[in-house]
Amino acid sequence: MEHRAEEKHLVLKCADTFFNRLNDDGIRYGVFKSSCNIAVALAGDQDLDILVAREDYHLFCTIATECAGVRSANHPSLKSPGREDWFIPDFDRAKYLHLDVHINIRLGGKFNKRYPVYSYDDIGRWNMITFGTLRLCVASADDEARVTLSRVAFRANAISPRSWQQLKGDWAKELKDLLFPAVERGEAIVTFPTKPILQCRVQRNGPEISVTRRDLACIRRAVRTHCAVSWRSSLRDPILNVLRASHYIVSRLANRISPGIIVDRRSPISGGLIVAVVAPDGMGKTTQVRRMSIIFGWKFSSATFYLGSGDGKGWWIRRMIRSRYIRHRSIKEGILSAASEATKRPKLKTYLGICFLELWGVLIALERYASVVKARRVADRGFIVFCDRWPQAIEHGFLDGPTQHPRIGTQGLLRKWELRLYDRMAAFQPEIPIQLVGDHSLSDARKPGELKREDFDRRIALMRKIRELEPKTHVIDAGGNLDDVSRSLFKLIWSEL
Repeated sequence: MEHRAEEKHLVLKCADTFFNRLNDDGIRYGVFKSSCNIAVALAGDQDLDILVAREDYHLFCTIATECAGVRSANHPSLKSPGREDWFIPDFDRAKYLHLDVHINIRLGGKFNKRYPVYSYDDIGRWNMITFGTLRLCVASADDEARVTLSRVAFRANAISPRSWQQLKGDWAKELKDLLFPAVERGEAIVTFPTKPILQCRVQRNGPEISVTRRDLACIRRAVRTHCAVSWRSSLRDPILNVLRASHYIVSRLANRISPGIIVDRRSPISGGLIVAVVAPDGMGKTTQVRRMSIIFGWKFSSATFYLGSGDGKGWWIRRMIRSRYIRHRSIKEGILSAASEATKRPKLKTYLGICFLELWGVLIALERYASVVKARRVADRGFIVFCDRWPQAIEHGFLDGPTQHPRIGTQGLLRKWELRLYDRMAAFQPEIPIQLVGDHSLSDARKPGELKREDFDRRIALMRKIRELEPKTHVIDAGGNLDDVSRSLFKLIWSEL
C-alpha cells in the first residue's frame, strides 16, 4: 500500500535514509499512534511515536547516531522509563525529524505514565507502508485502536453518572479514522486479547465519538492487575499526576516571566551551549540568529541575547545619552577632536560631553557584562543560547568593543571601570563562535550607507585578528542567499550538540 504525503508536507531526506536503514538491518520497530499524521511527522513538523523491540534498541541507537542523530533530556515531569527523544537532522532543509522512541508503551496520566503494558511483540500485526521510496512499519488499525483506548482509559473522567464518555480532540479524530473511516453512524467493538478477554464498545454519531465508561474501567483494572500494583494506586495515581503537572506548569510559567530561569522543555543530552554570531552590518546576523532560534526552539529550550547598542534597547538613561550626544556624529567628533588637543584645557561643554561619553560607555559595558553572564548561566542550565554579537576588547570604538575615548590626561574612574568590565567579559567565551563574512558590496546592498568601505575593511581585519586569538572560531560565507547561510549554520551548530 502506497501513501502520498501532501505537497506541503515533503518527506525529509533524512527520514528516507534513516528508516530504510532500519528496514535493511532488520530492526523491529513500528509507529503505534497518530498514524493519520505520519506525513506531517515525516516532513519534520510533528513528532513521530515509534515502538522499538528491546533486543534491537542498541542497534537502533547505533544507526541513529550514524545518521547524526542526537538525544535530549526532558523536563522531570515528562520523564518516563523506556522512553526517550531522538532527533535526526536534515541538513539540506535545515530541519530535523523528532522521534519519540518507546521500548514499551506505558499507560497512565500525561505526567504519571507508570504502567508498562505493550511491547513490540504485543502488537498483533505490523503493516509496511510507503511514502515514495520510504518504507515505514505501522501498527494495524485494530492494534492502534486498542492502544488508543488503553490510553483513553487512564485519561478519561472516571467519576461521572453518565454511562458513555464522549471523546474530543485528537482522541476522537484518531478513533474515527481507525474504526469509522467510511460511516457517519455506528458502533464498533474492540477486543483486547487479555485473560479474561475484554471488549470495549465505541459509538460514532456524526462528529461525536463515545466510549462506555464501564469498559474503560475494566481496562484500567486489567492493566493494574497485569502490573501487580495494589488497590491504593487508583487513589495515588491522580495525586501524583496533579503534582507533576503542577511542577511542569510552574516551570513553563516561570520561564515566561523570566526567560532562561529553568529548562521547561528539552535540552541536548550533552548540555546547553552558547552560539555567538559576529559580523559587520548587513551580513544578516540578526536574521540568522532569529532563524536558528526558531528552528532549534521548536523542540529544545532556547534563548536569544542581543549584545549590541542599537536604538530602543537598554536602560533609558543610556538611550537618552545616545540620542543627545552619541547618535549625532558631528557632536561626537567635536568632542573627540577638541579633547585630543593636549596643549589647552578643554572647554566646559567639551568636558561635559566627555563625561557623558564615559558614562555611556560604562552603561553599555554593564549591560553587555550582565547579558554575557546571564547567557553563560542560561547555557549551563541546558539552554541553547543564541547571541547576536559578542563583545571584544582588542580594538576600541567599533565591533562591540569599548568606546573610543578622548585621550586627554589620565583616564578617569569611569573609563577604568569600563575597560575592567571588558576584561572580565573576555573570560567568557561561547562554545560556538561564528563569523559571517562577505564583501562590502553585500553590506551596502542590504544596508545602504550604513558602513563606508574603510569602516567595513577595519571590521573584517579585526575579525581576522579575533580568529588568530580564538582558532576555534568558525567562518561562514554570507554572500549566498539567506537559506544557504541558514543551512550552513544549522549543520555547524548541530555538529556541536
